[in-house]
Amino acid sequence: MMTPPDGTMPRMRMYVWDTATPYRDGDLESGIVIHEYSHGLSTRLTGGPANSGCLGYGEAGGMGEGWGDAIATLTRQVEEHKAFINGTDLFAMGAWAANRDAGIRNYKYSTNSTVNPSSYKTLDKPGYWGVHAIGEVWAEFLFVMSQRLVEKYGFSATLFPPTNTSEPNDYYTKVAEESMDDKGRPLPLVPAHGNTLALQLIINAMKLQPCRPSFFDARDAIIQADDMLTGGANACLIWKAFAERGLGQDANVVGQTPWGGGIRNDGFKVPSKVCKGSKE
Repeated sequence: MMTPPDGTMPRMRMYVWDTATPYRDGDLESGIVIHEYSHGLSTRLTGGPANSGCLGYGEAGGMGEGWGDAIATLTRQVEEHKAFINGTDLFAMGAWAANRDAGIRNYKYSTNSTVNPSSYKTLDKPGYWGVHAIGEVWAEFLFVMSQRLVEKYGFSATLFPPTNTSEPNDYYTKVAEESMDDKGRPLPLVPAHGNTLALQLIINAMKLQPCRPSFFDARDAIIQADDMLTGGANACLIWKAFAERGLGQDANVVGQTPWGGGIRNDGFKVPSKVCKGSKE
């Protein structure tokens, strides 16, 4: 999806796939359409609505693709897919259009590292220089994080919040009506379930990260988004989810340029102060 700055009309191009007879129209696979719309979201939120050039290449460009896969997976997930949590249910991208059960990525998305072994170091492998390959690694990280949040908070059958938030509902966590922050402003509404909270954190983080973010920048923005939304209630869980896949506190990259490259090293540590006394 070609996304110019906010206020200018974007253009989504969809294609007919020649992988089956008769040919298959990509418009008929919801995951592909959601993925493309997500480009508009991530492009305009990262770096501000007037700057549409923040996700063009390298890790930043890859994450643009990864957010598309992650949001497509989160929005298509239904309650029956709770088996994602133990890795027995898997999600492919583009499986129908490509006429291929495994879809168009190297691995299906799964919390099981035997099924999907992607880690930060994976980006150094041959074939992972392109934005789509980089993106599926980032999407796997977000997938693991979202399912860990589902483990903690449960699953919402709808992603749509109630139109009248003043009436009792179970979409948001219950907070005292008079709850205010230190500046006297009402506290933000916090989604009560893991899948809706994950989606909210991912979107909020896009607004916080810098132009041309690295994996580290985007990870830290999600942690910051959680701190701003929940007071850091999930900091340990989020750190552990990223550390599962090598993007822990001690992960690093040597010799990276703004265009990519460098040698990456997985890190599996989490900040001791963050998880001190935590049951997560």
